[in-house]
Amino acid sequence: MLVTRVARRRPTVIWNQTPRLAKSVVQWAPAQDLWDDPRGPLGIDKPSPKLAALTTKSPQWQRDLHEKGWALVKGAVPTERALRYAQDGEKWLEGFNMGYKRDDPTTYKSTNIPKHRYGGLFDHFSFAHSQFVWDCKSEPGVREIFAKIWGTDELTVSFDGGTIAIPTPNEADHGKEPWPHSDQSAYRPWVHCIQGLLNLLPNGPRDGGLAVLSGSAPLFARYFEEHSPPEGGWIKRDLFNWNEETLQWFYDRGCKWVKPEMDPGDFVLWDSRAVHYGAHPELDNKRMAVYTCYKPARFLSEEQRERKVEAFNKGYMTSHDPTDFVLKEDQFADWNILHPYGQPKINEATMKAIGIIPY
Repeated sequence: MLVTRVARRRPTVIWNQTPRLAKSVVQWAPAQDLWDDPRGPLGIDKPSPKLAALTTKSPQWQRDLHEKGWALVKGAVPTERALRYAQDGEKWLEGFNMGYKRDDPTTYKSTNIPKHRYGGLFDHFSFAHSQFVWDCKSEPGVREIFAKIWGTDELTVSFDGGTIAIPTPNEADHGKEPWPHSDQSAYRPWVHCIQGLLNLLPNGPRDGGLAVLSGSAPLFARYFEEHSPPEGGWIKRDLFNWNEETLQWFYDRGCKWVKPEMDPGDFVLWDSRAVHYGAHPELDNKRMAVYTCYKPARFLSEEQRERKVEAFNKGYMTSHDPTDFVLKEDQFADWNILHPYGQPKINEATMKAIGIIPY
């Protein structure tokens, strides 16, 4: 069943180009957790973008991405700006007035921050549209990474979430368990999307952060070739959840878990087929990261562009894929306050990446 939302007209910043406004009515497919199209994930009938070919001038991180399925880019954003974004993230969290105070560890409780998953992953309250998140996504160094990956600077951007994980040593069940998964469907086993995150705080071996099963992405298709689906088939949306029994197949083929250590401003990438999860801080340091994904804009359909513009205007959050996205669950819920701090200010390049104005 399609859910229909009527878009309100909002003032649009006028640039030299004429903005492309969304139609007055936008139809949304079922939300992420309810997706069950028997054909597979959204866009399964369309071609996927191809990674730019490696050359003798390709940086090592780009080679790692092709060969291992993940890569670390050092210093994508200047350290001082990354740390400033982290302070803006603290303001975002404190502004809900639920009891959390950044400098008071006695307030580091899951009940003192808004609704979240996995110990600090935010999918609601227009987190993806907060000013500091858009500032992070709009960083030239971040866009340049994806321009190298795809071989074009005409890109479209994701509206997925981010993590502000606070240490909660007295809450044994607060995001402590690993949750290994791949953000791609078994029905789409080829390269389709590259995800990333901008790290905002010092991130050591026990400070939480991305854990990735190195080498798993190149083996993703082979796993499903060698295994039969359960009754009813594999999960239809862009997701596959793994457990130790299914992961053993990857261990037997040499894949190993890696938890990259990062400085503020570092950017880590992973192929959506890679097995990964966000680890929770084990000690006293917080973890803060903004998830960011760009893909070539020419793979964004007009229908999806209209949905993207509405999602930006309304403050909705979507799945990680910038072109074949669906809404995250509960975006229309009464408790989900949209744009709690107002709409963000964005530059012309970002307006193009959203689809408000054309390239």
